[in-house]
Amino acid sequence: MKKTFILLLLIAPAFAAAQSGKTLRRTFRLSGESGAVMSAPRPSGNTVSVIRTVADTAYTANERGLSITIDGGVSWINVGRADGIYKGSIAAIDVSGPTIYVSTIFDTSITPEPTAGAGGGLSISTDFGASWRHIPQPMDTFTARYGYVLRPNGDTLTITAVRTNIDNVTYDIAVTDSTIWLTSFAGGTRVARILSDGTIGPFELTGIPPDTLDEVLPNQDYDFLIDPFLNLNHRAFSVIAATDGIWAGTAAGINRSTDAGLSWQRYSVSNSNLPGNFVVALGEQIYVENGQMYRNMWAACNQALGQNEYNGIAVSADSGRTWRVVLRGPFMNNLAFDGKTVYVASDEGLYRSEDLGTTWERFLTLVDRNTQDRTYSPAYLAVGVDSTKEPATLYAGNVDVLAVSGDNGVSWRFARSFIEPGTTGTPRSYASPNPFSPSFLPNVTRFFFDSTGLDPAADRVTIRIYDFAMDLVATVAEGESLTKQFSWNGLNNRGKRVANGTYVYAIKAGGRTFWGKVTVRN
Repeated sequence: MKKTFILLLLIAPAFAAAQSGKTLRRTFRLSGESGAVMSAPRPSGNTVSVIRTVADTAYTANERGLSITIDGGVSWINVGRADGIYKGSIAAIDVSGPTIYVSTIFDTSITPEPTAGAGGGLSISTDFGASWRHIPQPMDTFTARYGYVLRPNGDTLTITAVRTNIDNVTYDIAVTDSTIWLTSFAGGTRVARILSDGTIGPFELTGIPPDTLDEVLPNQDYDFLIDPFLNLNHRAFSVIAATDGIWAGTAAGINRSTDAGLSWQRYSVSNSNLPGNFVVALGEQIYVENGQMYRNMWAACNQALGQNEYNGIAVSADSGRTWRVVLRGPFMNNLAFDGKTVYVASDEGLYRSEDLGTTWERFLTLVDRNTQDRTYSPAYLAVGVDSTKEPATLYAGNVDVLAVSGDNGVSWRFARSFIEPGTTGTPRSYASPNPFSPSFLPNVTRFFFDSTGLDPAADRVTIRIYDFAMDLVATVAEGESLTKQFSWNGLNNRGKRVANGTYVYAIKAGGRTFWGKVTVRN
């Protein structure tokens, strides 16, 4: 898929109409250039775009909100808009003790040009998700086109006003004991102080270098303009509070500050061995080997503008002074670690290296060990590891499902969201998604039916697809086990894609027959 980025006038007023959220950091161009928390047997959605693990808890973001598990995906706490999270899809998660921070993003149709979406600001819970409060997306409040930001050393920098949440989307959050850092695309890299009473101060822009500078020194005055139109380094996507400072990834490289944002050092394709300048994820790896502690900084660096750039993973063992490229090829989305082992979620599979990137193995199609269901999306958007267990619990998310492995990826369980068929108000069988498109991920529709009272050891399942003349079109299953998950990819029995339209399905399970309709839209 081609990645593009466009421009929108940032000082325009914001009028937003909520639609489905677009949570992925897929472009660095700006457009125009309260319910009770209850345990559930499954997460609330299947398109998993963010995974954050803290100790034995996994926080996952899907199209319906936040799903939390402390037992490796056996049970879930699902939190959404009805519980107090702001509208839209979750774009970023961070956790500090009992406090959960999430940012949201939602579609808007107020401009004729496509946009990355509208930032929904921060939703914050201080009681593990039981209640939430909202902070609007940080914007500049002055009315002039230009304003000023004061550096900690007293130097004043000019900034271009960002007075809209369009393209001002918080894609990452990093929380320290005293500060909260946001990377908000057109909204730049901002920081707020956590005050002594627990309240959060205003989010102020930081003096990250423009594209023409590789560093900003603490004892020097500058007169550059902080402007996402002029500087790709002011379009920010990833941030991490590491043991050696704050790191921020932009569309022009990686920036590191060791003094809370007073000074910055920038690493890019031109001055370091980075593969690409579009840095969408950062991760700190800490592990102990032979009694010695090691620390590495990893970065998902994708191609921005330079013809000499490419998509890849870079790692530094010396706080950014030197970098080496350890993986290249697909668009890189996310990183996670289990001691010395590193996992990479990419558009072309889930990668794992046990030797710091010297060699890699790739997971393409994951299969549920219980139902034989499989993933139909090759692109993995997020990955997370719970290292409190031995072996560790691995989480991998894409547009199709959240997959969980407790044996280092040898076998998998799918934490799939669906409505139990035959319960109050639901049909005894249905297909989902319906309508579905064989040419659009996840490329299949799955069949669900009420198996209450059936014998998994003896009863078998047959599923057939017919046209409205009741001529057989496709055989999905023939005498299969009840425990399997059944899906149709829109092909007929001759292996040809069927025409757009509505078809009839018949599910025969034991002595029952379920009838329904499924629509194909290519």
